[in-house]
Amino acid sequence: MKIAALLAAVSIATVTAAPSSEVLRVREWRAKNERPIVAELIQLVSLPSIASNKADVIKNADALTTMFEKRGFAVKRIVTPGSPLLIAERVSPKPAGTLTFYMHYDGQPTNPKEWTIGQPFAPAAFKAGASVDIMSGTGPIDPDVRIYGRAAADDKGPIIAFLAAIDGLLAAKATLPWTLRVVLDGEEEAGSPNFETAMIANKSAVSADLAVIVDSPRHASNLPTVFYGSRGLTGAEITIYGATGDLHSGNYGNFVPDPAMALAKLLASMKDDRGNVTIKNFYDDVVPLTASERRAIDEIPNVDQTLLDQFGVARQEHPDSRIELQHNRPTLSVVGLSSGTVGPGARNAISGSATGRVEIRLVNGLDPKKQFERFVAHVREQGFHIVTAPPDAETRRKYPKIARITEQGGGFPIGKGNMDDPRTLMAVNAIRALDQRLVQMPTIGGSLPFSTFSRVLNLPTIGLAVVNFDNNQHAINENLRIGHLWEAIDIFAALVTMSR
Repeated sequence: MKIAALLAAVSIATVTAAPSSEVLRVREWRAKNERPIVAELIQLVSLPSIASNKADVIKNADALTTMFEKRGFAVKRIVTPGSPLLIAERVSPKPAGTLTFYMHYDGQPTNPKEWTIGQPFAPAAFKAGASVDIMSGTGPIDPDVRIYGRAAADDKGPIIAFLAAIDGLLAAKATLPWTLRVVLDGEEEAGSPNFETAMIANKSAVSADLAVIVDSPRHASNLPTVFYGSRGLTGAEITIYGATGDLHSGNYGNFVPDPAMALAKLLASMKDDRGNVTIKNFYDDVVPLTASERRAIDEIPNVDQTLLDQFGVARQEHPDSRIELQHNRPTLSVVGLSSGTVGPGARNAISGSATGRVEIRLVNGLDPKKQFERFVAHVREQGFHIVTAPPDAETRRKYPKIARITEQGGGFPIGKGNMDDPRTLMAVNAIRALDQRLVQMPTIGGSLPFSTFSRVLNLPTIGLAVVNFDNNQHAINENLRIGHLWEAIDIFAALVTMSR
């Protein structure tokens, strides 16, 4: 179908709040199979999948291959220098077209000793912090129960929801009108360093009428959420040097430079009191939001106060601007600091160095290389001599202020889709038909391989967020609310059975 005709068809379509008969049949099937669905989620989450542990990630790839083949998908394993990529495909006999879904199956590093609810790879059910036995009952599982475990929400839960939707449709003998392709990434939490190359090499195997990137939490209103872009990511680790080793703070205070103080001053110079980045030209090149994007933000429920209350914060950094607008501005955040000692083992010593890690999130129009160069130029303007390796004795004697900067590359570039594209509207209408509630975000705060699909493969692309916003992704006590798992099954069932 030509784009103009498709646009016309979408624009005149009447979207009702009634779910399709296929979705209703999937709901009925799910209600009878809640415990097997949760059992499969627990089994998958039980497999350690930290992105840096290739052997564990391969075990996950093996399990997922079996799980998708069980549903009639042919699974192709793409070998990369890192962890494998999987491309699962289920061909429709008379396809209306092709849908490609992206999800990842690796997880963030975590320390089990820090978890206060459950354990990362021994997933269990809790409600309001109390353990709940949900597997031995017979009635419906309380939707407010949560499964705690690493990657339960980010991103194994959505994988299970997708497979459950397929199970329900097959059990109902429903027609699957689209050829379905699912790309499963084993290195997303490590920045997907091999993903783009692999996708280019396998372009024909992932091409589609629409790509759906399934990751990220829902908007904090907890409404179904689609998004049309993701931030890019770059950053740096910066080390300030003082003496060649730690020195007694009484004997040498006021004599040797204090690297921790110098680092604190340097980092403080990068933002003003209103939270704006002071690095020269930092906001240049940002592409303004379109009229459609601004209208979409205006329609989103304002959750700023809800977030402040939840996070225990008196006010946001930019009180005159809501969070969704700030997602469309570049950020500069200090995400790590190391110098000296604190706590019971603290020593009275001036450290020989201090290190900070700075993360820069990029928005539409910004080039990661250029932003990094602006960051380095700012450090130089503060009087520092820049090095890329620990300074030798001659360098130490020559320069009073030395900063070692290591670029934290390998992050995702900016991804941007088109919220006015008729093919994205087709998917949006399918989701909205479930109950008329939908949040559309021009850009999410996080970073994903969105641009691989939207820019490199040139596919119409949307993002889909199905898990609860308070899932603690990347932190201790990661969790997935059962009610969101059920709703995700509905959403996938709606998408894979939607009319073109």
